[in-house]
Amino acid sequence: MEGMTMNKVQRIDAGRPAEGDTTTFAGRRVVLVTGAPRSATTPVGNVLSMAPHSFAAYEPLGPTGLRDVADRFPMTGPTDGPNEQDLSLILARIAAFRGPLKPQTRPGAAATLRSRVIGSRTLQSFRLGRLQPWVRNVIWKDPHAIMLVPDLVERGLPVIVTIRRPQAHAGSYKRLGWTSRAAEIHPRWTARFGRDPVSERWLDRASDPVVSGALIWRMSYLPLLREQVLDRVCIVTAPSLEADEMATYRMAFAHAGLDFTGKIARFLERRAEAAADASADSSVVHDWNRSVASANSYWRELLSGEDLEAIEDLTADLEGQLFPAQGGSAEEGRQ
Repeated sequence: MEGMTMNKVQRIDAGRPAEGDTTTFAGRRVVLVTGAPRSATTPVGNVLSMAPHSFAAYEPLGPTGLRDVADRFPMTGPTDGPNEQDLSLILARIAAFRGPLKPQTRPGAAATLRSRVIGSRTLQSFRLGRLQPWVRNVIWKDPHAIMLVPDLVERGLPVIVTIRRPQAHAGSYKRLGWTSRAAEIHPRWTARFGRDPVSERWLDRASDPVVSGALIWRMSYLPLLREQVLDRVCIVTAPSLEADEMATYRMAFAHAGLDFTGKIARFLERRAEAAADASADSSVVHDWNRSVASANSYWRELLSGEDLEAIEDLTADLEGQLFPAQGGSAEEGRQ
């Protein structure tokens, strides 16, 4: 088989979808929550997984995820990435919470007792998912799937795409001292989605956390516009969550075909009250005490004028198209 060597793997317990159905596997629906890394896929995925008969699969395409998905940010097209048959097998595995996984120590990290015994959050979610036969909705939470959105939308998969303001997104990379895989994946990205002069002129600075964060932001969301799928996904932006979290989640649940229950509404109300009273910790990757407002405003204290100019050059042409009127204009996000 061209693409990944998924035909070498044993038959998947979830089985293949019924003929003509490319979104349901052995009675389970798959809902994708994705976005650029650091765009709040985890908290949004966690809330959606609270829907009745739902459970989350944590980053099965990530560095400790499915073994046969070798590339970071896999893409279809004229590369050696997954083809249509491979995508069906990936979805079936995710629905079944099964499939051989990569080593449970991230590349470049030292093995720990926890990684050897407990494994990654991906492995833990697969183990727990297999113990819950009542699950009918699998919430596939995975920023590594962002480049597959056009292909998955064509299959009819419900897709929730999370987006932060590019300033907040790049600021989070600077806060953590992270660099993205933008330069590494750019050749495959170009082969799949076409050349982009804007990103190309910044590749030589991709080792800078701010530039790398803005690059991966651009590379994550430009395909939604080029492939004309923006109106076929549900966009969840940080400004919309800040303006009306309850309404934003109701919209996401409706798009995903999930029940928004009173229990979920009460959880969101309690969490909002707790966040208003809590202090944020800027040293951690996921701070559950940080409010939506604080998570998307601290960049003002971090980013230099040079940083902001780089972000502006890399993202301004997309920002106005990606953020709807509710939650503020692109210009308000930069002030």
